[in-house]
Amino acid sequence: MPRLGSFLICEKILVDQQQKPTLISVFQSLSALIPEGQTIPKDTVGFNAWAVFCEWFFTEEEIKNVKVEQVVEVLQPDGIPSPIKGRLAFQQFAKDGQGTRSYSNLFGMPISQTGFLTVNVWIEFDSKKVTDVFPYLIKIEHTAQPPMPNDGSQAVPTGVPQTKPS
Repeated sequence: MPRLGSFLICEKILVDQQQKPTLISVFQSLSALIPEGQTIPKDTVGFNAWAVFCEWFFTEEEIKNVKVEQVVEVLQPDGIPSPIKGRLAFQQFAKDGQGTRSYSNLFGMPISQTGFLTVNVWIEFDSKKVTDVFPYLIKIEHTAQPPMPNDGSQAVPTGVPQTKPS
């Protein structure tokens, strides 16, 4: 069975000319800026880019004559699947026992519910799941205060319309 070596969530991944990745700003939490007195609509998605980095280890025998895909799904804190999901078909595999790396760039983070989003990944051979499901938790918080400079916090605008009380 394929083995997962690394699974990280970050803001972006830069790939140099030798195809070596650099992960920018690995994170485990995200604060959504919600103006005081406003509510956030049920299926709100934050306006932010993010990326999934994985490194998988395969044996030569495992990858012979099969279609290999990494599947990504994002579950809301209440366990309901979000619209953020995807499949990445592997075209090349690392040799000599080195890890095969995958990079998935995504846009939009479900932020309507506070709590922990679960980003799941697994591998399928010919559309059949062959690994366990591996979770990565991202804490979603709501705040009315923008982060202070240099406090290490990260916040994403929500796009909640401003309304004036009548």
